[in-house]
Amino acid sequence: MLDLFVLNAASDERIPIHVDAATEQDLTLTRGWQTNWTTPFARHLPNKVALRRTDDQELLGLMSYELDEKGLAVEILYMENARHSNANLLHIEGKQKRYYGIAKALFAYAVQVSMDAGFDGVLVFRAKTSELLEYYAREFGARQVAAYDPFRMVIWEDAAERLISEYRRDPNG
Repeated sequence: MLDLFVLNAASDERIPIHVDAATEQDLTLTRGWQTNWTTPFARHLPNKVALRRTDDQELLGLMSYELDEKGLAVEILYMENARHSNANLLHIEGKQKRYYGIAKALFAYAVQVSMDAGFDGVLVFRAKTSELLEYYAREFGARQVAAYDPFRMVIWEDAAERLISEYRRDPNG
């Protein structure tokens, strides 16, 4: 079991979070986000989950994934931070993030899904930008996997284990 958290950008305080199925209300809240999750394309994405603060249920991010039985991996199809913590949007507006660690927590959740499916934590996904490609490689241990698509990445078993290690619940307390 994972104890997921994000960090409050102003205080570095750990904020407990959880992941559950995304609701229609969650999708509606994305109208001011970088991606509107109410479009026909987004509505057809499978396994949409929402990352929320545990205390007040504030929506922090959304992710869609699918189980790739042939590749023995979980494929992250799309992921996005809420507007208040989306670096791309905030950079344009000259504002600071409210929370750090949203993507990391969503990736950790996906690693757990992969482990539960018998895929040993392996994830595949596509980085949206060169900056994110470098970030995922540096912070999550992701590796590029295809010359034809240099943004295609994988997180192998060892990197997956490192990624979720700080979220593991202490069995002694």
